[in-house]
Amino acid sequence: MQHAFILTKIESYVTECDGQVFRLGLLDYCHRDISVLGSAEQQINIMAIQNQHFPIVVLSDQVVQRTDERVEIPATALVSIVPIAAMTMQGVIDAGKAEEILQSLSLKSC
Repeated sequence: MQHAFILTKIESYVTECDGQVFRLGLLDYCHRDISVLGSAEQQINIMAIQNQHFPIVVLSDQVVQRTDERVEIPATALVSIVPIAAMTMQGVIDAGKAEEILQSLSLKSC
């Protein structure tokens, strides 16, 4: 199942090679914490998201829901960025239509 997120901001980036910690902390349009995980060998998802103008729509085939309402996208997930311009997405969010965009993509929002 594909999961969709509208990500609005990078909050943090943590990297450590020996301890294998690679985490990109983000906020979605509902101000929820979303983390994209990586490893020393697999950082393509982190790099792809870091190089975007926000807000963006991201699709992932894997998510882990934490008990404290955080969502993690594992390093092994297939992540895709939907080609919608950041200014267009900001207009959608400002108009209160973010959930409609996710539904129009026929995806389950997280």
